[in-house]
Amino acid sequence: MKKRISYALGVTCTAALLLGGCSSSSTYGKYMTLGEYKGLEISKIKTEITDDDLEQEISYTLDDNTEYFETDRAAQNGDMVNITYSSTMNGEAFDGGSGEDMDIELGAGYLEGDILQDAESEIIGMKADDTKEMDLTIPENYYFDDSLAGQKIHVTLTVNSVSEIERPELTDEFVASISDFDTVDAYKEDLKKSLEASADENNEYTAGSDALTQVVENSTFKGYPDDLYNTCKDLYDQTNQAYAEMLGLDVSDFEGTEEETKAAVESMVYEDMVITSIAEKEKLTVSDDEYQKYVEDNLDTYGMSSVEEFESTYSKDSVMEELLRGKVQKLLLDNAKITEVSEEDYYQEYEGGEESSTEDVIDFTMDETEAVSTEAASEA
Repeated sequence: MKKRISYALGVTCTAALLLGGCSSSSTYGKYMTLGEYKGLEISKIKTEITDDDLEQEISYTLDDNTEYFETDRAAQNGDMVNITYSSTMNGEAFDGGSGEDMDIELGAGYLEGDILQDAESEIIGMKADDTKEMDLTIPENYYFDDSLAGQKIHVTLTVNSVSEIERPELTDEFVASISDFDTVDAYKEDLKKSLEASADENNEYTAGSDALTQVVENSTFKGYPDDLYNTCKDLYDQTNQAYAEMLGLDVSDFEGTEEETKAAVESMVYEDMVITSIAEKEKLTVSDDEYQKYVEDNLDTYGMSSVEEFESTYSKDSVMEELLRGKVQKLLLDNAKITEVSEEDYYQEYEGGEESSTEDVIDFTMDETEAVSTEAASEA
């Protein structure tokens, strides 16, 4: 079965990937009254790329180019070790108490907030294939289940491998090997421009999503087609399942109540109805040429080598729906009263608010289902 494309809510440095559209081309006039969608007052984030942001991105690049060399010697600070472990509490296994093929850079804080937080000193000195039993205390800042903080556990831990880490330095030679630039300064200048462009695209998408949320709130709904609800519900379930598999969890671990699920799906339904209604009223459409151009321009983004490979994986309908969403959001922003605010002020403004968009009702990230990037909105 082909995957549907999700759309991205842009935020600084990361993007939370959300459900794709589930609308059809039918008119929803008998189900809703479209609210005001021009002259909206929108706060738009203005991101300033700081030196810290730049250094963090460079750090990611150095990490990506780091090499690891397995060694037979005992593990020491600064090494990467791969471990497998199991734990018991009062003689019984418990959720989150075991793991396989877990990579840890000793001394880098990888285990902060983990049940193995106090195990690093025990791992130092172990060699590949060594197994050790240890008694530990679950830390107070245990992220998985704070109700277990302070509990005593017994851990059996095996070191599968020990690797020396060779991390490159940011030099002119390194820059030339990974980019089209010959100097560190030129590389940093281009990287900053790239980060600024990415932030601008994300902020544009966020503002467009906020505008769409306002239109949903401005509109009146008297119902919806059952087939539209069922389509959105299926997509909601599929995406939750993919998210659960990505995190190695059972989907029931984070699913809400029946009422919460219905509210989330209805939020998707109403948003799709609004998008379709605005597009019909403004005569906005997406042509096959626009679709083709988007796919060809973004093959690298999706790790695809050809249009055929892309289309064998992703649904054309979901791409077309996302491109249409981008056009609708652009129209809303083109006709809105926009105030630029800092990132801090933006999130303070919405803290404790009652946002009702899909972004707030459903909070998950996927890697198997790639999102149509914010370029879709800007290119549409």
